[in-house]
Amino acid sequence: MTVEQLDKARVLISLKLQDMEAYAISIDKLNIKDSNSKEALRSILHYAFEKFGINTENKAVLVEAMPHREGMIILVTVDALHSLRKVYRIKKPKTRQVCRFDSAEGLLSCIEHLKAENIRLLPNSLWQYKKGYYLLFEFSGTSPKAKMVLSEYARCYSFSLPRIARIKEAGVEIIGKNAVKIIAESMNRGD
Repeated sequence: MTVEQLDKARVLISLKLQDMEAYAISIDKLNIKDSNSKEALRSILHYAFEKFGINTENKAVLVEAMPHREGMIILVTVDALHSLRKVYRIKKPKTRQVCRFDSAEGLLSCIEHLKAENIRLLPNSLWQYKKGYYLLFEFSGTSPKAKMVLSEYARCYSFSLPRIARIKEAGVEIIGKNAVKIIAESMNRGD
């Protein structure tokens, strides 16, 4: 085994076939989840760090292995946790549930069913856009029971905020707040 310090943060370890047999590791089975490979790698790294006096406390250790015809090469990079690798988080676009009813009859039947089942919905508004009626929810997350009833009468989608804004700009607001509750209460008065 040959160990070289490339700079203050990197060490190159070259293992010959005999070294790999002695440590019982191979490039195919080199996996941190395998306890034998993990112990062998830990032993090799411990030897290299002690040889050059490299301190790994509060630092990230990146291990890269590559096979070659006489064995395996391991490149070890020791660096501060924040500067080793950038992590990018992908933000999911905010969406809200929207249910599109093709007819007023379907909308009223749905509300009647919701009322009969005593299902409460999140705050919502009712809009007419193009040839449909849109029930726009102010928050994400509807109960499974409510989703089941809504999907019987309407097509429910998750729309992005810009798409909802398009409906509000080009559509006509029928009821601004708690549309389902207001319509359900007006159905009670008709009985």
